[in-house]
This record gives sequence, structure tokens and C-alpha cells, in this order.
Amino acid sequence: MRKKLLIGLLALVALLLIVVLSGRWWLGRSAADPARDASIAGLQAPVEVWRDSLGVPHVWARNEDDLFRAMGYVHAQDRLFQMELFRRVADGRMAEILGENLVNTDRFLRTIGMGRAAAENEARLDPAHRRLLQAYADGVNAWIGNHPGPLPPEFVTLRFKPEPWTVRNSLSIAKIMAWDLADWNVGLEVQRALDAVGDSLGRDVLPFYPDSGLTILGGDADWEGRGAAPPAQAAPAAALPRVSGVELPDVPQLALELLETASASHASNSWVIGGSRTRSGKPILANDMHLALRAPAIWYLAALHGGPFDVTGMTLPGVPVVVAGHSRRVAWGYTNAMVDDVDLFVEQVDSANPNRYRTPEGWAEMTVRQDTIRVKGKAPVVQAVRATRHGPVISDVDERGGTNRVIAMQWTAYAPSTEVAALFEMNRARNADEFLQAVSGFNNPHQNVVYADADGQFGYWMAGRVPIRRGGDGVLPVPGWTGEGDWTGWLRFNQHPHVRNPADGFVVTANNRQVGSQYPHHITANWAEPWRAVRIRQMVEAGRDLTAADVLAQQMDVRDAWALRHLPRAVRAADNAGLADAAHELRAWNGEARVDSRGAALFYVWFEELRTRVGSDEFRGKPVYFPRTAMERVLARGGGPWVDDVTTDSTETLDGLAAAAMRTAVERVGEKRWGDLHVTRIDHPMGVVSVLDRAFGLNIGPFPNGGAFYTVNVSGWGGRTPPFNNAYGSSQRHVVDMADPDGSGGFVIPTGQSGNPYSPHYRDQTPMWREGRLWLIPLDRGKAEARAVSRMTLRPGM
Repeated sequence: MRKKLLIGLLALVALLLIVVLSGRWWLGRSAADPARDASIAGLQAPVEVWRDSLGVPHVWARNEDDLFRAMGYVHAQDRLFQMELFRRVADGRMAEILGENLVNTDRFLRTIGMGRAAAENEARLDPAHRRLLQAYADGVNAWIGNHPGPLPPEFVTLRFKPEPWTVRNSLSIAKIMAWDLADWNVGLEVQRALDAVGDSLGRDVLPFYPDSGLTILGGDADWEGRGAAPPAQAAPAAALPRVSGVELPDVPQLALELLETASASHASNSWVIGGSRTRSGKPILANDMHLALRAPAIWYLAALHGGPFDVTGMTLPGVPVVVAGHSRRVAWGYTNAMVDDVDLFVEQVDSANPNRYRTPEGWAEMTVRQDTIRVKGKAPVVQAVRATRHGPVISDVDERGGTNRVIAMQWTAYAPSTEVAALFEMNRARNADEFLQAVSGFNNPHQNVVYADADGQFGYWMAGRVPIRRGGDGVLPVPGWTGEGDWTGWLRFNQHPHVRNPADGFVVTANNRQVGSQYPHHITANWAEPWRAVRIRQMVEAGRDLTAADVLAQQMDVRDAWALRHLPRAVRAADNAGLADAAHELRAWNGEARVDSRGAALFYVWFEELRTRVGSDEFRGKPVYFPRTAMERVLARGGGPWVDDVTTDSTETLDGLAAAAMRTAVERVGEKRWGDLHVTRIDHPMGVVSVLDRAFGLNIGPFPNGGAFYTVNVSGWGGRTPPFNNAYGSSQRHVVDMADPDGSGGFVIPTGQSGNPYSPHYRDQTPMWREGRLWLIPLDRGKAEARAVSRMTLRPGM
């Protein structure tokens, strides 16, 4: 009997093993076969798709329509679920697949209205670009409608099938990018802080850029009307604009996390070095855009060959063209220009009619739209979205929202824009003049654009819309009924700061201020601190006869100019605390945030602990907003009212808090190195479910990582106590010498080409990304063919 039971149990285990292995084999077939030919309706001629050993495709077509139809098919092969996630975020349709916990997230996303803004763009598309976008959508739908094997595992797990892709879906992805780059949250955070601590202390949390801070452009910066208008005046310091009687809305955390899946963070690097400083005599361009690290990576590498297009670089799954990269003739890259492109208006509502609000001309009716949110397994939810002349009422997404006063949001991306059409023309450009003509149409989102061409021209132009305000700086919410903060128009493209072939022989952008106080127009008050730009400039100025390899080494640099500025105070804190070993370690530290550095571990843990001790008690249990710029102000003054702990009877000093923070840091660090306390994990959106992560291998890491917030090889984190989880970093790296675009520099992304965890290309670029290696994607047909390991032919079909 026992023997029969044992045999029965073994048989059951074997059966379960067969089921599991069969399921994995079946789901494994969802990974695209790069050598499987297919027929696609609408193709005019065969299209060849060659992939190299990292799965990077070269798409060879005889005309541009076929090229983009094939690109749609290729994107869908490798990144279909990512594309699906993008469009559901834009449209606020997450509850349809994830259930009622996502209803509030959908309410927020629909209130923002990225999908509706994209529909406005679609309605204004010119016929030529509409045709190309439709060809791309047809290619995506060809894969959706006739794919071999199962859909990617996310679709199988969530048990739904994708709808047909549309032109509007492609345009909506640009709106997601614009939203994440927008300055929408700073005003809310600052206003909350002012409400908590008062104006006197609260001034320190206002956006701040030092007068001595490095600017992107020097004395040869240009703009239309230079010298004709008086310089911009600093905002008066007498009184901060405050509007009472309105509840500031809390944004659903899930909405923020979903928006990060298609985001480019507020920190990026790009620089271009003229031929006078390079060994080749031609410009070298470098770009690494920083974003929340997610699997799959936001970018998809590809080379496009067809009609007037012969270009390689980073594409966004869902958008047909190269967003940043190079052709044989032109290269370009971006950083966030930090334009203040969102303003919040407090609207006064008629107590007798919740859909009437006050304007400078009297009472007006809000527009009200009824949205139906479908919910998986539940009844639909109907949401009323109200909007004033400024924009949607975002305070309605929070149940605490008031009735007599609400907050409406105005955003530059609500105005019809042409950024996707501009990208097509940037891809076609044959020289700097044609490229800049194309950039003039890139009006959303705002970007610092660096460029170079094969003739040796190089330079910078700020792109994107910059609002002109009747008054104020747009940081804090302002009364909507007075008209004092209203937008009256946009700066013209030629009024934006720009330069060509500057005297310095290079241009460095790292989200820092574009130009000094002589510039007459308001761009923002919230630039990134200049430390990355300072370090890049140091390295470029120190170099001679620079090569693409030299510039890649600059991208990977982890020497922290900001940390070196504050290192003497850390040493003094260790001395004051009687911690001789820590003081010795810090004195010997060279400021490089390397994984094997104990000095780096001590410094960063100490600083975060000091920032907590200085900036938390004043909020008295309320959410703390005390950015590093506020701490900079405290350190520059050597103390001040923030330092004294309001919860104690004694009077604290900055030296005393710094010493106490160092004692805590030494205790927390022990003998650990920076890589022990600072780790990177690249998460998949569904990887938060541990059983799915284990089943599919969705998340990548964790692994130790160097770098910090202000290093060129940026590696920021969330939280103030170790271990620090690296929250964002380089979403891609690109270096090219225009003397030899096919043989110099290259590209890399943090994960791999495929979004399917069963693909060998799901994570195969991660080691290269960590080690600072690049991958060549040559445009020459012979060189590309020599690197091809698979070939797919797409043929015309019915």
C-alpha cells in the first residue's frame, strides 16, 4: 500500500512538472522569432529586417511608408505590452485590466487628459505625417492580428487581448513624456511646505539657482531682440503669493508610478564638443537621458533605412521614428529644459452653482464632461471632469477637495502641438540648418537640444513652448479670478536661447540654467543644481584631442563636485564627534562615489541624516518637503532657524547636529562600502507581485551601483536611510564622432531590446550598461550585414 501511495505521489509530481514545463514552453513561444517571415497588407515591396546579436533591428525598406509599417510590426514583436501600458496610462484605462484599486488612478489620469490632448493633435495632423503614422499603426495591428504563439505573458496573466493600435495612441505617448517633464508638482509641494512651516522658513524650500551657478551658454548666447529689452528682473522678496481656503490635492501614488514607466526624469546630460577639441577634427556628441529605471527600458534601439530616412538611435515603442540619435550627417540629443510649463489657478466657485466660477469678466460656466471608467469585475464608475478657462479642475480627484474654491491646471501640452511631425523631419535632416528648421516644430515637451553635423557645425537651441505670463513666476498657485497670472502667449522660437559654434568650442547641458540674468524672458525658477554641468565642463576643458572613448569615460565619471564642496564640513563633524577613523576616511576620500568606497558611504549617509535632523521637526508630523537646495541654503548660512529642534527645550547648533548625524552614519555604515548600501534593481511594472517575478524573472537585479545624485553617471535614490535603492539613472547612453558615425561610440540601454522575459534579449545589455560599454549600430549596409545574426522578410500581403 505504501509503495502504491509513493508511486502515486511521484506520478502526481511528474504530472505537475510536465504541466509547469509545458506552460513555460508555451509561454516561451510568445517571444518573437526574429527569423520568421510574414506577410503584411499594405506593403508596396518586401522589407528586410536584420537583427544583430543583441536583437537590434536594421529595417531596410524601399520607401518611407513601408519603412514605418515594418517598424510598427517590429515594435509590436518586442514591446507590445509596454505599448499597451503606455496607451492605457494616457487614456486612464488601467482599472479595466487591474480592477477597482486602480479607479482613483484612472480618475486622475482622465482628469489630466493626455489622451484628449493627443486627439487634438491628431485632428490637426497634415496628410503626409498622418499617412506615415497610420502605416506604423497598420504594422502594429498586423502583428496583433496574426502573431505566432501566445501573446506576451503579461496579457496571458491579466487575461485580455490588445485592441487595434491607432494614430492617436502614438501621439499620446508624447503627452506622457511631456507630463513627466512638466513642472506640475513643485507648486503643490512648496505650497504644502509653506502652509506647514510659514513664509519665513518656507522661503528656503522655494526653487533656487545660485547667481554664480554655471549656465549652459556664455557671452555669445543669442536670442531674437538681444539688447533691445531690459534684463529679466528677480521676483520681489516682500511677500509670497498665497491663496487660502482651498485643499491641495493628493495625487494617487499608483498614478505617479505608472507615469514613471514612460518618463524621463528631471536630470539628464548632453554635450557636444567642436572639432577644435577633438582628435578627428569633427564634433563629438554625447547624451544620456535619466529616468526611473524600469524593465523593459523605455528606449528601443533601431536603425531605419528607407526613402529619405537613414538614421539610428533611440526609438520609443509606439512612436515610429528615432527620438534621439544620429544619421550619417546629423546627430542630436536632449536634456530637460526645466521650463515652468504648468501653472495652478485657485478658482472661486459660485456657492449656488458648483459649475460656475468667477473670472475677471464675471461668472462663467465650467465645461463638464462625463467619463465612464470601466472596472474589471465591477460596475462602471461615472466621473464628472470639470474644467475652467485655465484647464481641468485637478482638485476634484481628491475627496477632500473644497466646494467654494478649487484648483485648475494650465499646461502647455494642452495646446495643439507638432512634436511627432517635427521628429520625422529631424530624422530626415541633412545638415544643421535643416535640423534646426525641424526643431522649430518641436514645441512639446521642452528640451535643451544639442546637435552636430558632418560639416563640423555644432550648437544648442532650447525647444518647446515657454508661456508668457501677465505677472508672477508660476511657482505657487495664484487666484484665477484676477487674471494676474494668466498666460498671454508663447515665446517665439527665435526668442529661445541658442548658439552655434560657440567660442568655448563646446556646449554642456545638464538641466542647469540656460543663460544668465541678461536674458529678458522668464523660463523657470526651478533648474537643476549645476554640479553635473560643472564636472562635465571640468573634464572637457582638461581634455585635448578628445575621442569618442574619452567622452564615454566622461559619461561614466562618478566624481561628485557637490560632495567635494561639503566634504570639509563632514570631516569637521567627524572630528567634533571624536570619530578619528571616520575623519581619516573622509579626508582620504577623493569624492568618487565608487562601489568600493567607504568614504562615499560615510558621506552620503551622513548628509541624508543631517538633512533629516535639520528639516523634519518643523513640519510637526506633516509630510516633509525639504529638498537638497534648502539644505544648501542652511549650510551656506552656517545655521539659522531650521537648525533648532522645535521639539526640544535646548537650542541646537549646526555643528552639534552635524556631529550627531556623523555618529549615526558611522553606526549605520560600519565597515560597509558604498555598493553595499546603494543598490540598483530594475523593476517590471508587474514585478511587484513576487510570484510573477519568480515565475517569469521580471525584475533585474539587485546589484551594487556607484554614482550619486550629482555625479555625471547619475544614480539617485529614494529615502533618507540606507540601504538606498537607486531609483533612476541613465536610460540610455549615446556617443558619436561625426568623423566616423559607424565606427565610433555607440549606444546602450539598461535592459535589452525585448520586453518579453522569455527572450534572450530581455536583459542582455545590463552588463554593458553597468560596465560602461557601447554597442555600434552602423548605417552602412555592408557593415550592418556583417553583424546580422537573423533575417526576417516582410512581404506584401492581402
